Amino acid sequence: MRRLLLLISTVALVYAEFDKVATTSAPFLKMGVGGRATAMGGGFVALADDGSSLFWNPAGMMGVKSLTVSASHNDWLLDINHDYLSLILPGRQNERIGVSVSALTMGDQPVRTLEAPEGTGLVYNVMDLAVSAAYARQMSDLLSIGITGRYIQLNAYNESASTLALDVGSILKSPHYGLKIGMSLSNFGGDFQYRGRDLILKADTDDEIDGNYSSDVDLRTEPWPLPLMIRIGVSWDIMGLNEAPLQSQNSRLTLALDADHPNDGPEHLNFGLEYAVKEMIYFRMGYRNNYDQEMFTMGTGIRLDMKQHGIIKMDYAVKPMDVFGNTSILSVEFSR
Repeated sequence: MRRLLLLISTVALVYAEFDKVATTSAPFLKMGVGGRATAMGGGFVALADDGSSLFWNPAGMMGVKSLTVSASHNDWLLDINHDYLSLILPGRQNERIGVSVSALTMGDQPVRTLEAPEGTGLVYNVMDLAVSAAYARQMSDLLSIGITGRYIQLNAYNESASTLALDVGSILKSPHYGLKIGMSLSNFGGDFQYRGRDLILKADTDDEIDGNYSSDVDLRTEPWPLPLMIRIGVSWDIMGLNEAPLQSQNSRLTLALDADHPNDGPEHLNFGLEYAVKEMIYFRMGYRNNYDQEMFTMGTGIRLDMKQHGIIKMDYAVKPMDVFGNTSILSVEFSR
């Protein structure tokens, strides 16, 4: 009896976890941005302090000290591109304001119908778009919080769907050893439901009556929820200045660890390491646990100080996707 109960429990758990896959819409909202964060395996919720912080944790905008513009391009799978652009403005000393645009695009796709499954000769484009505005505030010397409002629109041929979402995040700095703890809740909002002219058809509402006029019939699609994500993570400077255990004037070694809990899949662990040489050249690597096609990540970066003209950062990451090959992310950030 005990073995039977164990077997039933195991099957129930496996089915419940499998059943969550593909139960949400707009999966591009889960695609990480920024070459630095990607190279570190996505372990970034406590470390976020650059232009990509609007995605990872809006509280991280407090780590940006001046006007910052950031752009990221992800050359993803199957000719799909993911682009991200952000602007962070310093308000008062303890406030930051930011805006960002994220877009997932792909090449022309043939229009297929039941009558012409190989294509009608027409093509269409697909674009998923998210426009965000964020606000962050330093509540104390150790705690910062942030909030992001987001408008999301999905477009496919003549159909579209849109909704609103909210992100909230916080970063707590420990007074000991320079440890930081980050938490964020992403994509809390409404459901998607596609609407468009292709869903309006002509139909005979009563085929038993001769000469009956066809009426407009609106085909209703099912609503789909957003990919809600909860992230909790820590970051720690193992080597460097200030409170790092290993003191070094020229080098810094940072460890990051995130635990992700999505509403449409299993939990994940993301590990990341960043080694900086004089805060000019960076080497990074990461490990992603419990993903189907992802495991190791790597990348590098460079920081150019142009004195009165500002600072430019360039980061590059490679993320192998098993049978799909490698994907790459290039990001550029300008601060002044």
